[in-house]
Amino acid sequence: MIDDTTISDHQLVLNAQNDDFEAYRMIVIRYSNALLSVAYGVLGDFHEAQDVTQEALVKAYNRLHTLNDPSQVGSWLHSITYRTSLDFIKKRKTTLPYSEIMDSARDDDIHLWLDQYTMKESINNALQTLDENNKTAVVLYYLSDWTMKEISDFLNLSVSAVESRIRRAKEKLKHFLSEDFDSYFLPHRLGRDFEQTVCEQILKKMGHFYIPVTNKIRTTDWFISHFHLRRSTHGNLLLESDHELYLLECSKHTPTKVPVLTFSVSNIDDLQSQLYNSGVRTEPIQTSELFGKSFAFHDPDENKFLAVENK
Repeated sequence: MIDDTTISDHQLVLNAQNDDFEAYRMIVIRYSNALLSVAYGVLGDFHEAQDVTQEALVKAYNRLHTLNDPSQVGSWLHSITYRTSLDFIKKRKTTLPYSEIMDSARDDDIHLWLDQYTMKESINNALQTLDENNKTAVVLYYLSDWTMKEISDFLNLSVSAVESRIRRAKEKLKHFLSEDFDSYFLPHRLGRDFEQTVCEQILKKMGHFYIPVTNKIRTTDWFISHFHLRRSTHGNLLLESDHELYLLECSKHTPTKVPVLTFSVSNIDDLQSQLYNSGVRTEPIQTSELFGKSFAFHDPDENKFLAVENK
């Protein structure tokens, strides 16, 4: 999924408030790096800022019905992220970067880690010399692909004020750093993996069924073709129970060995034969005292499903 820039924030919010989950996914893609810059401006730590950004986006989804002016979604998300960052500070404990040390230790290259960590620390220390507003502006400038106008709208400032803040921040960073610091920000930019994590958290909290897939259209057609499922008004699959099945499109996916969903069917032999003859990868029918007759089958992404006979 990519951000369709032809759809306004206003329309995305209206769609999301009407239970269109794909619309909220687009909001996450559009604003995640901007919110990361807000959290970093308060916390001064990218890892903590990412955790806070994720928490803020989950909170925002749960409170979406309270947003009365959809065109103000940027300011609304900014406020939620800022307050969540302040709450995080209250419970934060100072810790050493133990995970980074252990990861590097496994690579048996402590000296390389020390060099990289020293560079990160020098850049991070330089960033901490900026006040919160300038820090947020310059991080947003490097993390997002937004124009100065978009940044100014999000920060509720004039374009000239934003340009001034970024210019001052750059000058101060160059004063503390002898090397180029532009590349420092790129690894912290949030992408599809972050968006997927946020959406999985929301769907789990809401108790919805979801399956990670690499091609939503292909998998939707696959389910309709083999199981004759219907579509909901938002394009999600409808199970026989009338629950929606969300297909969460992701850039990469590693299937688990555990079935992601179980189907109850009236004739296990007929279904296994039908799927096998249609080219679906199926496993042999098993019989147990607990479940009776069942078999596993796999979708185009190798997600595993279980069919159990309901006799």
